[in-house]
Amino acid sequence: MRHTIDVGLLLSIDGTYQCIGRNALAGATHALQEINANPDYPFTLQVTHINPQGFLHSYSEGAVQLMQAGVRHIFGATTSASRKEIIPDLEQNGSLLWYACPYEGFESSENVLYLGGCPNQTLIPLLRYALQAFGSCAALIGSNYIWGWESNRVAREVLDVAGGTVLLEKYVHLGTTRFSELIQTLITEKPAFVLNNLVGESSYVFLQQLDAACLAVGLNLPVLSCNLTEAELPEVGVMRSLRLLSCGPFFEDVDRAFSQQQRRQHGLYPLSHFYTGMYVALHLFAKALDQCGSDDPELICNYLYEHPQHSVLGTLNISAHNNHCSQPCHIAELREGRFVVLHSEAQSLPADPYLTATDLSEFQRLRTIAPAPRLRIVK
Repeated sequence: MRHTIDVGLLLSIDGTYQCIGRNALAGATHALQEINANPDYPFTLQVTHINPQGFLHSYSEGAVQLMQAGVRHIFGATTSASRKEIIPDLEQNGSLLWYACPYEGFESSENVLYLGGCPNQTLIPLLRYALQAFGSCAALIGSNYIWGWESNRVAREVLDVAGGTVLLEKYVHLGTTRFSELIQTLITEKPAFVLNNLVGESSYVFLQQLDAACLAVGLNLPVLSCNLTEAELPEVGVMRSLRLLSCGPFFEDVDRAFSQQQRRQHGLYPLSHFYTGMYVALHLFAKALDQCGSDDPELICNYLYEHPQHSVLGTLNISAHNNHCSQPCHIAELREGRFVVLHSEAQSLPADPYLTATDLSEFQRLRTIAPAPRLRIVK
């Protein structure tokens, strides 16, 4: 007889980044359906989903509620702020967060499995591509919390090594939708590219307003992101003048057979790396649980450290040194409503969350004679 294992989902399906949360929830739900239908597993995963609605305090409250109910494995949290909010609760209760979103790096907790990319797996390859394709004068935009701050700090360091210029750097609160002054500056100054580290609604509105302004003056401006996915394209809308590039471990264009299979089996859903992140996380957990015969977080982690796992993202290796996962990296451009892959790294990239093993000196070969940096503070 199959026994029941309780797991928790902590995903915001309301609020400013609800598109991401809803797509991640779809990936988790579809994985759970497949796992619970698998006759080879001697268990059923019983899920409790808590919707924090994007409020930080609700993440902590939700995590505590799940753990008090006996849940030892929580899947979700979208933003770095929400992840950091619950780490003390996880550590106090000996539970494990399966975190499958790209993040800014510079963190390693024994109570978190980092299954999304960190900068050496996302931002740095994207900047390498952009510096060669577009030039070295950049505008850095971000949401006003650690994701935006740290991502742009790494970008500044890379640009400095490459002899590039940071034209301006701007941060706004989550949910901000007023960008007229910033956009006027971008239109006037014409950076080679914009690095967009905005999240959710702010990002969609910024892109729409910037696209309209660029169209009016005939400017085709590249905008780069490490977190823009298929899940958000309906909110972004049609881009007529911007070149939108994103990077991540999965795009529908990478594995069309998987995308078609999921749609046949589960219906029409956009398949983003937020979808595949949760989908893969649940399947990894089920495989480890089956082999360990226990949901003890330490046993689960030790099994995954020692046994690379095959997945839709390729073979995944989780490091016992930092609890991070190897990742493929694909760079794609939005064309006619879908992301088309422009470049893929030759092999899966081991995570280097503190950039201690990442040699940025390679960017020196991209150095060009450039004007003195002009850092504009835009209010």
